[in-house]
Amino acid sequence: MAKLKVYVWEEVFRDYTTGIAFAIAENSEQARDLVEEQMNYRHDDLAHEPKEIDLDNCKPQAFYVYGGG
Repeated sequence: MAKLKVYVWEEVFRDYTTGIAFAIAENSEQARDLVEEQMNYRHDDLAHEPKEIDLDNCKPQAFYVYGGG
């Protein structure tokens, strides 16, 4: 089994505010497919490369996206 990483798309799915998407996967293509499968459609915001977090070489970190309107 390949190593799993966390893939994060920030500031996506804009409506009144932006959203976030993430997946735990072997590569960015698989991560994109998993998010689109969960959403049940293909979204253009996932076309750009996500932030890749390699958990083996990672320091503790946090990130967030404010919601609201």
